Amino acid sequence: MEQVVLRVLRAEVRRRKCPGCGNSLRRADIEASFRNDSSIQLHFRCRFCSFEGGGEFELTPEMCREAAQIAGADGEESLLPEPVTLPELDPITADDLITVHEALAGWSGGFSQLLERSSV
Repeated sequence: MEQVVLRVLRAEVRRRKCPGCGNSLRRADIEASFRNDSSIQLHFRCRFCSFEGGGEFELTPEMCREAAQIAGADGEESLLPEPVTLPELDPITADDLITVHEALAGWSGGFSQLLERSSV
């Protein structure tokens, strides 16, 4: 999966134009590697004007999703967890807030006792 993420990043650089000369970076020399779990070190050099650029980039959820789609298309197993669906809850109403306010107005215990009571 890491190699797929690096391929996505290289492809993104190749879609850009060189800040130095304005030519496409399609043929640029690109080096990319993981610095840690969430950041990637990128370096590129334009073949037309030898402009060099790059930096350290945070791995975004969008990059992970795109890499997962590519990995799935290539037959690789996706390492991204399935999205968790939460049950739909009713919104909190003004009456709910008033009820909580009244209950807390007469409360004389500590916060931990309140949590123990509410979890039962």
